[in-house]
Amino acid sequence: MKVLKTLAWIIGIILFIALALVFFAPTSMHVERTVEIKAPATIVWNDIIRFEKFNEWNTWKQMDSTARFTITGDDGSIGATDSWKGSKIGEGKLQHLSMDTYKSVTQKLTFITPFASESDVFFHLSEAAGKTKVTWGFDTRYKRPQNVMSLFMKGALEKDFDRGLNNLKSMAEAEVKGPGTPNGIDVTVKEMNFPATTYAAVRKTIPMSRITDYYRKNLEKIYEAATTAKLQPGVPCGIFFTWDRKLQQTDMAAAIPVPEGSKPVGGYEIITLPAAQAAYADYYGPYSKIANAHVAIQKFITDKGRKIIPPTIEMYVTDPGKEKDSSKWLTKVIYFMK
Repeated sequence: MKVLKTLAWIIGIILFIALALVFFAPTSMHVERTVEIKAPATIVWNDIIRFEKFNEWNTWKQMDSTARFTITGDDGSIGATDSWKGSKIGEGKLQHLSMDTYKSVTQKLTFITPFASESDVFFHLSEAAGKTKVTWGFDTRYKRPQNVMSLFMKGALEKDFDRGLNNLKSMAEAEVKGPGTPNGIDVTVKEMNFPATTYAAVRKTIPMSRITDYYRKNLEKIYEAATTAKLQPGVPCGIFFTWDRKLQQTDMAAAIPVPEGSKPVGGYEIITLPAAQAAYADYYGPYSKIANAHVAIQKFITDKGRKIIPPTIEMYVTDPGKEKDSSKWLTKVIYFMK
């Protein structure tokens, strides 16, 4: 009987502790970690918002080699979703909800297995003196008795966030350094005499988050109209006349070079850029890293004591539909200067 009474006391104490944890453990959890990266926000931003890059530095993928990731929507834009399924990390998805370019991202994190839950995720960026401070945060709420998990999960999540941010730091800083380093690219800048060029173009001021959609939507129309008019269209381009970070919009044109003297017809206008001094870089690689070329050219012009003159041109020399290896994609980035 004495043994039974002792056992009953032990069970009672355990139940009391369990009930106490259920009622006194917090029903919400906030995790927030910060890192300083020696790279401009333009580079760090792309490494965060593009899930293709996010999956390289995020520790979730490193935890589970069996996990399979699927990106849907326009990667790097609002609404894009990164879904996964693995034996260790379970099944879930992460979706972009809002973006303030180079400043902040809000996301919705949904777990399907091993248990269903929804959480809010955010990134805050601030740049100063060529360095970018990144804060990665997580907020969620738990019902009782699941709230007991918050007592054990917070420390583990903080370690995961720290490791992930350090991976992001290594990636972004390597991209700044250029060739010969992990993830580095060749962004050698040269000067050129840009010849006067005529373009068939569709120009409009649009949100920065819609650049890719705008370009894809209008390029085919321009090609069809120019071909119908027998204008022999050249290499497709993006021409950026303004880049307003405050309003998060750009005055841009989806454009194709056409012979001098071409006339506008239905579907496009004619834009002529005069001959000028320019700096350029032949960038080879995926579009997700093209910010490296822009940063390198801007620094080149500044170091020479010159001034950048709009617009900026991206010439998409390689057709991704024909060349599947993104490391071989050539984009010529051109800045005018005086």
